[in-house]
Amino acid sequence: MMGIRRSTSDIISNLPSNIMENILKYLPLRDAGRTSVLSRRWRYKWVTLPQLEFENQFFVSSGDTEKIKAIICRVLLLHQGPLVKFELSYPPFGSCMDIDNWILILLKKNIQKFTLRLFVGPNHECPCHLFSFLQLKHLNLRKCVFKPPPAFKGFSRLVDLNLLYVHVAPEMFGEFISHCPLLERLRLTHCSEFDSLEIYAPNLKDFTFCGVSKSISFKNTPLLAVISITLLSYYANVERHEEETDSEWVKFFQCLPAAIEYMHLDSSFLESFPAGHLPVRLPSTLNHLKVLALSDICCYILDHVSRALCLLRSFLNLERVKISMYDDDDDDDDDDDDVPQRDLVVEYLEAQDFSLKQLREVKIRNFSGAKSELHFTKILLAHSTVLEKMEILHYPGISDEVRVMMLDELTQSPKASPKAEVVCKPLDLDL
Repeated sequence: MMGIRRSTSDIISNLPSNIMENILKYLPLRDAGRTSVLSRRWRYKWVTLPQLEFENQFFVSSGDTEKIKAIICRVLLLHQGPLVKFELSYPPFGSCMDIDNWILILLKKNIQKFTLRLFVGPNHECPCHLFSFLQLKHLNLRKCVFKPPPAFKGFSRLVDLNLLYVHVAPEMFGEFISHCPLLERLRLTHCSEFDSLEIYAPNLKDFTFCGVSKSISFKNTPLLAVISITLLSYYANVERHEEETDSEWVKFFQCLPAAIEYMHLDSSFLESFPAGHLPVRLPSTLNHLKVLALSDICCYILDHVSRALCLLRSFLNLERVKISMYDDDDDDDDDDDDVPQRDLVVEYLEAQDFSLKQLREVKIRNFSGAKSELHFTKILLAHSTVLEKMEILHYPGISDEVRVMMLDELTQSPKASPKAEVVCKPLDLDL
């Protein structure tokens, strides 16, 4: 029995180094440190970890703020060898000099993935030595001030940039991006306001923007396949001539590369182009576009409906359409102010003559059951020749009786595709 016991105790001590490293790699940082008590071979093995991640679980179990800062500093000073990834996410403190000191310690570590996500306090101004991480491939910042020094030549190896609530200098950002030649993924969310945002990134494949900008254009992005634009403020009230209106709408889609496969646009982006005469189809066909997602579309606003259908008519190879509805109208027939709007939309929809020959799946979220939404949905059914499934996700507050009535009305409406199946079920608000 003693021999068996010794043999069992030796197993964990005699593990190959690569197995020990893999075990440590998947442990939370605090647990990795505790492995020092296992045996002499495990003692301080954790200090060679290729990644240090200080996130929620670490902060919950580490005590008060000053103790947490002392632990982080000690861990960084003890660390030996290369460090590929460093993450500090949502600490219970905001901007402070300690962060700059930690970044200074990391200078010799050849960091490739750097994440700093603050939650409280003012934005933290990134120190100039952050821009000396020349091996950097992934940069993720939250609540920071991003201001590269004038002599900075860019991150030549950066492939992923994610900025959330980050203050950037709009006049320098486009030039900064052009100095990151390998950039593949760019996400800008709630950052500084841009008068115009020009993207020059020959390897960019995925672009997400949620913020304020009068215009967005792509100068050299031949590989761009995924694009998502949500405007938090738009300039629909700016006076322009109708011919300028059309050219701005057309100009945006003309600058999009042909490689795009997925596109998401929200209603405020559609509204950013003043009302005017839309072309029947856009001159840019985007033949590789398979999925179109539109959010916050209000079916009793003619501009929303007309622009949505313009996009559907233009992209001939669309296979999937996802629409998130928005409706602040109670659809009361006695509301004299809304009846003319609904009548205009119905008249416009009934005048449409087009065919969606590749569309196979439609998913509509936030469906309220308003008549304008039902009419829009019927138009899609009537013009999609190979449609296989239309999924309606309605608000949970809709009664079973109303849901059955909606489903019956849609099921009995004319369909261009004999295979079209209509499914109507409650929206899961937790998703």
